[in-house]
Amino acid sequence: MPRYEIVAHVTRELEGASAEEAAAEFRRQLLTDTGQDDALLHLAVWREDPAPAVSPLPSSLRNSLIDFFATLERCAGEAEEAFRGRVEEILMVSRPSAGDDGAPSDMTDGARPD
Repeated sequence: MPRYEIVAHVTRELEGASAEEAAAEFRRQLLTDTGQDDALLHLAVWREDPAPAVSPLPSSLRNSLIDFFATLERCAGEAEEAFRGRVEEILMVSRPSAGDDGAPSDMTDGARPD
């Protein structure tokens, strides 16, 4: 589960003779989630990204792996595009044209109708 940093500006009535006592009480309530009626004035949330992990692999090998997987992804995309194009061609050939009796044409040799 990702970790987020949150800064909230709220107003709440709290017991406490000093700001420090009120802060301690607010912290206790926040951690116990007592469901107080807060007025949310400002809110900022951002994802806390972990420090970059140090890889045990040499940078040249890491770069080669990055290039390999980028090429693999590109080739998979090209293969999918070619497959979709071929399926579209097949569907266009077997689709009855206007004025036909509605039965699909039997074109097993791949020829197109005139």
